[in-house]
Amino acid sequence: MIRRHPARDGGADGHDGDGAPPVAQVPGARSVLRRVLGPTLRAWLRLRVVDADHVPGEGPALIASTHRSHGDSVAIAAAVRRPVHVVGDVKLTAWPVIGPQLPRLGMVALRRGQGDAAALDVLGDLLARGGCIAVYPEGSRSRDGRVHRLRSGVARLAAQYQVPVVPATVSGIERRWPIDGRPRLVGGPVTVRFGPALPPPEPTPRARREFNLTLQQRLADLAGVEMAETFSTPHGGADAPGPTS
Repeated sequence: MIRRHPARDGGADGHDGDGAPPVAQVPGARSVLRRVLGPTLRAWLRLRVVDADHVPGEGPALIASTHRSHGDSVAIAAAVRRPVHVVGDVKLTAWPVIGPQLPRLGMVALRRGQGDAAALDVLGDLLARGGCIAVYPEGSRSRDGRVHRLRSGVARLAAQYQVPVVPATVSGIERRWPIDGRPRLVGGPVTVRFGPALPPPEPTPRARREFNLTLQQRLADLAGVEMAETFSTPHGGADAPGPTS
């Protein structure tokens, strides 16, 4: 059973009535924006989706994906038929033109490495309302393609709100949107693959650590790549040690 936050009444400006940060918005399944963008993105990516039925059709869920490109979020959103929120670095909102629109398209802006309580509260509200959220447990893009050691956030969310976690991989997107470059105008084949959902861990440090190890192995197996013992550093940089779970 999911642990719900106290009910809140949203204001006309999109903020909660108690002054909390606005809950991220995402186009509904039947919205004009989703009907237009979905097929366009799928065509640009030449998208192939494998085992999408592993994603629950309704109710709260986390999609934990490998991360090799900023385009991963685009691919996952296009691959899943239900509306999906995505966790992203707050710095992305500074991009020209599209950056300020990202929260309106469903991105939850997170201040990495700062214990962003406000963003975590938004994620909790979304899960309490039955939302589906895509997260990147490595915390940053993998430059070498391996699945790096997972950060603690996904396990903590799953344990606290007792929601299933669906492993996912995105392959080919790194050639459409390179880690050091801009998106290519010409698309190409991209595959999004989902694995069976993992049940949430118990809310204990040991259970979360064991969950992370299992999830990392599942992601590596799903992607057909090796696991790395190091953390992936911010912004897709070189490997470096990081904090433990």
